[in-house]
Amino acid sequence: MTDEISINQVNQHYLDKVMNLAQERDVEATEDIFDARGMKLVAKGSRISSGMQERLIVHKLRKPLESSITVADGIDNNIIVSEARRLAETLAPVGSMHRIVGSKGVSPLDILQQARFGKAMSLMLTITERGGTSALAHSVMVSLVSVCLAKKMGLGETEQSTVALAGLLHDIGELYIEPEFLDSKRRLLPHEWRHVVVHPRIGQMLIKELENFPPAVAQAVSEHHERFDGGGYPRQLSGKNISIAGQVVSVAEMISGVFMRQDRPLERAELAMKIIPGEHAHGLVSAVSSVLQLSGEEDGLQGAVRSENIFGDVQALHAKINGALELGRELMDSPFLDSRAGKDLLLLALQQAQAVKRAFTSTGLDICMQESMADFAGLNTEIHFEVAVASKEIQWRLRDIARNMALHCVALDQQEAKLLQPLIALLDE
Repeated sequence: MTDEISINQVNQHYLDKVMNLAQERDVEATEDIFDARGMKLVAKGSRISSGMQERLIVHKLRKPLESSITVADGIDNNIIVSEARRLAETLAPVGSMHRIVGSKGVSPLDILQQARFGKAMSLMLTITERGGTSALAHSVMVSLVSVCLAKKMGLGETEQSTVALAGLLHDIGELYIEPEFLDSKRRLLPHEWRHVVVHPRIGQMLIKELENFPPAVAQAVSEHHERFDGGGYPRQLSGKNISIAGQVVSVAEMISGVFMRQDRPLERAELAMKIIPGEHAHGLVSAVSSVLQLSGEEDGLQGAVRSENIFGDVQALHAKINGALELGRELMDSPFLDSRAGKDLLLLALQQAQAVKRAFTSTGLDICMQESMADFAGLNTEIHFEVAVASKEIQWRLRDIARNMALHCVALDQQEAKLLQPLIALLDE
């Protein structure tokens, strides 16, 4: 999937961002830039400007553009540590985690201060910062939370440094993707997911080509969306095929998103970790749970959840799961689904949907099938909160199944791919 970009062929989406940055800051060539045939395109010391865009995009370069340009006053360790400290001071869950694990040995902030990266990554992080107020904050928070989890698991400073860098750089591959597919206001259809699913592998390739990091850093970046049970992407790795650093960054990335929520983020994070048993390694789940529980005790976070529509949403979710399983079994018996690849894809989707159905029961959502709406409304707000969080997480798991099916349908013949579309649509509703 990383064949979609070549490191020596300038990526249009990345170049657009460089040119936009160059309108506000000094971006200059650190060496002469030649095309593959040896023709000089840009002289060393030249400021990068929009007038150079066309000549850079039409030529294959002798060296990657990323290794030949730099930005003045780009993101450095001091800015990263300052942002990490701000997050620890303003987001209670992050601050609590940092205090709990930072009392012994080298502190997480010191690990971030010691992280070293070159001008290419500094430029990418500077572009990331420019992409919105929360973009750099997310990368820094994943880095900080990764170090906290690594310390809690008893990993050494080398591993902590690895997850610090991988967490910081985990999303740089997104800089090379069509922006419309990354718009948080847009709901991606399953078949559009293929444009986004490549970003971990792109990030891995960029780090390997542009930085002199230990291989574990690039590997962890490539694995930050993998799941221990094989339900992640882009390679659907499972178990010990995912590095420890990759597992840590994967969990940190997930719970960092939850921490941005204002209503009871600690409880949300712990519930999200346990929705599908086996989705994350047991040791990592235990480490996260212990830190979150200590954080909750320390901060005494309280909150409530609005219960309107929860009951109806859960009933609709139950009907969708059963409907998907029924439709999937019908499709499995279809004479038009005759390839091994098609059957395997559908079988995997059925297995994953069955796991989601078990999670529906184990998380207590069955209460909405057993009680009347009036009885449910009379239950305490703690139950309402847990039901709301669990149902949302399960909805996401169904969408993940739909996306995975759509991603792999491209390898099937047209008839089989069309046959599976109703199931994909149902799971994605």
